Amino acid sequence: MAHHYRTNDVRPRERFSYWREAVCEAYVQLGCEGGDREHFHGGIGVEHYSNLSISNVYGMAHEVYRRGKDIARASDEFFLLSMQMKQISFVAQHGHVAQLEPGDFALYSSTDPYQLTLTDNFSQMVVQLPKSRLLARLPNADLLTGRRISGNSEVGRLVGENIVNFSRLISNGGKVMQSMVQDVLIDLIATGLSSLDDSRLEMSLPEQHILLRARSFIHANLADPELDRNAVAASVGLSVRRLNELFSKEGNSLAGFIRSARLDRAAQDLADPRQAGRSISEIAMKWGFNNFQHFSKLFRSHFGHAPSDYRTLRIETDSLRH
Repeated sequence: MAHHYRTNDVRPRERFSYWREAVCEAYVQLGCEGGDREHFHGGIGVEHYSNLSISNVYGMAHEVYRRGKDIARASDEFFLLSMQMKQISFVAQHGHVAQLEPGDFALYSSTDPYQLTLTDNFSQMVVQLPKSRLLARLPNADLLTGRRISGNSEVGRLVGENIVNFSRLISNGGKVMQSMVQDVLIDLIATGLSSLDDSRLEMSLPEQHILLRARSFIHANLADPELDRNAVAASVGLSVRRLNELFSKEGNSLAGFIRSARLDRAAQDLADPRQAGRSISEIAMKWGFNNFQHFSKLFRSHFGHAPSDYRTLRIETDSLRH
């Protein structure tokens, strides 16, 4: 669903107040300060999808704050990734300050204070996604916020260009394509951030390409009961052992990634009111879990709730929001 916010649509003296309300509605609860309030102009175009949102934002110079009181009023947990498209900006969180020039990007978390400093005539693309989605792929992502990924580096250029291209593709695709492209986008973000992770073995660009291909294959074939480690390894032309070594560099295993991806898809169906007529066992089998007791145990371990409780909680929460 698309939403557009433009200060030109309101009277000049109300534009900065309107902008503050628009920013909070488009993203998370925030404070906006500074800027030329009498002549301020800006705009946000945001597309909301099932697992993430993508927005394009532009405007005049001002500062955006995520404060403790904003965090205290929130229940959802998000990561946001800003990619600079025009001029420069600054992203500050956890003592790190990333200066972003066109093509650069940085991650920040809604569960901790941050500050964005935006310059005149700036333009950014912002991807907002649930923290759990990225943490499933990159468990230490919280340690990588407020750090610049250069658009001139090999990894930064690869990730940045594909984020822009996939963001265009997702807006024109059907629901199946949108679901798959969202997973690929999150994989791309994880790939870019992994280049900042000094605590892990450095992966070459070809290795990162292989991991991206493997993840994409997994997400495209989650409903296939024949999907296993051998099928994934064959799809990228590596042995199971070698591919598992690559996944282990990111603190995961090949089997663990497949299992987590299937659990995530099952959780999406359980939270979908349109799937309310399907039994939990049907949904489990749809995503490759043939043993219901084993599925229930894995699901509780992964999400902290039994599948039935998770379904009830999510549907009730969504109904309250609407």
